[in-house]
Amino acid sequence: MFFRAEAVIKNLSTLIVLSALSYSGVVSAVEDDSTSNGIRQLTHSNDVALTAPINSFTANNKSVDFVFKAISSQINKPFIVSSRAKKYSVTGRFDLNKSMEMVERITHDLGLIWYFDGSIYYIYEASEAKTAIIHFPARSYRDLEDFLHSNDMYDSRYPLKMNMPSNTLYISGPPKYIEIVVGIAGFMGEGYSSSNSELVIDTVKLRHVFVDDRTYSYRGQTKTMQGIATTINNLFSDNGIQGKSNVAVKKQIKPESTTETGILEESEFGVRAEFNDNGRFSGSEIKVLPFSGSNSLLIKGTQDQVNMIKDIIARLDVPRKQVEFSLWIIDINKDDLEQIGVNWQGQYKVGSNIQTFFNATSILTSSQSDIFLATVNALSQRNKANIVSRPIILAQDNIPAIFDNSRSFYVKLMGEREVSLQTVTYGTSINVIPMISDDNKLVEMNIDITDGNTVADDQGDTATVDQLPVVGNTAISTMARVTAGQNLLIGGYTRDQLSDGVTKIPLLGDIPWIGNLFKTKTNNSSKAVRLFLIQPRILEDDFNHKDALDGYINDGWDAIKNYQNKTQKINQDAFITPTHQG
Repeated sequence: MFFRAEAVIKNLSTLIVLSALSYSGVVSAVEDDSTSNGIRQLTHSNDVALTAPINSFTANNKSVDFVFKAISSQINKPFIVSSRAKKYSVTGRFDLNKSMEMVERITHDLGLIWYFDGSIYYIYEASEAKTAIIHFPARSYRDLEDFLHSNDMYDSRYPLKMNMPSNTLYISGPPKYIEIVVGIAGFMGEGYSSSNSELVIDTVKLRHVFVDDRTYSYRGQTKTMQGIATTINNLFSDNGIQGKSNVAVKKQIKPESTTETGILEESEFGVRAEFNDNGRFSGSEIKVLPFSGSNSLLIKGTQDQVNMIKDIIARLDVPRKQVEFSLWIIDINKDDLEQIGVNWQGQYKVGSNIQTFFNATSILTSSQSDIFLATVNALSQRNKANIVSRPIILAQDNIPAIFDNSRSFYVKLMGEREVSLQTVTYGTSINVIPMISDDNKLVEMNIDITDGNTVADDQGDTATVDQLPVVGNTAISTMARVTAGQNLLIGGYTRDQLSDGVTKIPLLGDIPWIGNLFKTKTNNSSKAVRLFLIQPRILEDDFNHKDALDGYINDGWDAIKNYQNKTQKINQDAFITPTHQG
């Protein structure tokens, strides 16, 4: 028993020594970088070969280059570390089974940046980051992005920034990333700038605007909003802006002189077209056709002509901003109007909180609007005011938004041989076309309000002519500009209100036949002031399209701002202690 216990102790001691040798051999293994069939060959002072699986790495004040070599052997991807980045050292134990986590932690804690081009990892010091501003055709920007994505070269941490109007591409990030993007962009830009007289056919998918014309009905009238196809059709037409166009096909106007040819060339700000002596665009036939199925345009022409059309589309096909309108339609008794502080000298005042001036329109702040609506609500509880309607509509920038609450009747028109019906429509209609500033701080509104009602006669009944009601309409058309948080108050005109009422003695007034002796019917005609309160609210975009940035180039370093903290800190998982070798 004694010898058996002694043997166990010796074997246990041997295991401990072997484990210690196996653990400490990791560092030397990285330095020697010797492998055999995926198993690291470890050596010790007695030249006894030991084997251990590659799953961890221990560094004691070693250059980060050694750590990345160990990770490289684990993931079978090469690492290229810049000379500046190699000066940083680490101390700690690293789990190679979580290779990418270790890359993220090491670069983050040491203030390094990295880029993967699909085959090789590149490690740099943050100060080595570069920026590039190049002239690049806006029409091919999406092709550039698609190429980088499909080949695993795009890095969302370093987004491309395209200024569409000036055909300028801006990029910042690791040097290798800049080199790749600039090289590909230069190649694609040259391909697009080459002139070609052969006819080609291309398609352009629209993302933010409609290819076809859109129509909508408004009080019996058909309104048309031009699509991209019609706009381009009118651009190349002889007469400029044409009338209604159902077919968006345009043949390129040929020059009278066949000896003069037009030239398309890229200037500093995009494509420039040269015209012949007749002021017409020279060249062969060009056609533009809409395809509604995919909201796309089919373009036929020379490569230069197709590029020109795509350049125009890139500037027009941009996302629209949105604004939400809360519309309050309010009637207030004229006799009680002074309770909310209105007098017709132009001063509007509620207590000591609101004081502004208006005739047809007033601009109220958010707090003033709250006080105004609270006062109206108090009057409505005493039947002195009435909130007629409160619709909420959503509008896009420069697109009409319409609220129409109307009624119609038909008038028979008799002719010698024909009979027709004429529609008479009355009610409340609000048409708002918003225009939002670039910084989302101003909303300019083009407002058309039509408010109609039947006219009362002297007895308080609805006035009629030939048994048809008489209708009166009030129209307000104005333009206003408000800042974010402000509201617009429109109105102040009077209108007749008819109301029927019955007063009776309880119980006695309900007796059949004789109950009328105990009832009194009243027809009241009063004057009410109608007000319109418009509350615009600019909505933040839910998307962030990097391919549609038209802003100024002012935030190129956003992608690497998280790497500026180079102060010493210890990572609890990897025990990284950054040191810098002179």
